[in-house]
Amino acid sequence: MSEDIWNILFREFENFNRRMDEMLSSFENLNDPDVKTYGYTMYRGPDGIAHVKEFGNVAGELGLPSANSVKEPFTDVAMDGDTVRMIAEVPGAKKEGIAIDATFDSVSISVDTPNKRYRKEVALPCEVDVESAKAEYNNGILEVSFKSKDKKKSSKRIDVN
Repeated sequence: MSEDIWNILFREFENFNRRMDEMLSSFENLNDPDVKTYGYTMYRGPDGIAHVKEFGNVAGELGLPSANSVKEPFTDVAMDGDTVRMIAEVPGAKKEGIAIDATFDSVSISVDTPNKRYRKEVALPCEVDVESAKAEYNNGILEVSFKSKDKKKSSKRIDVN
């Protein structure tokens, strides 16, 4: 006599659960401070020249970075009208341990504590008024905003004949 359909179904569910547990156990290290991150970012600087930079916390290493290695935070730069915003992910940093230096065309951030070390210089898409800088840090996210120095460019619609 053939096997009961319910036994087959439950055995398949047990196999599925076992395979899921094996697969998910490999993700347990995602919160490990030694998770590797590596990639490239492309941007156009204020000088109009395109740049390509590596980012990540492995810097070409083949082994795991050490616990005290300097990590490069993920960053994003956006313009909203005449405001330029630079956002950086620096999880685990304390507000008091964040150092921010800015020039008219870049922002440097660094965190140097016994537990967390981050460093990155970010090019800005236009010249900014450094005196207008404001920084906020909340839940691992650092946001630095500036007023743009660039004048509004006038535009004219041109009809095509």
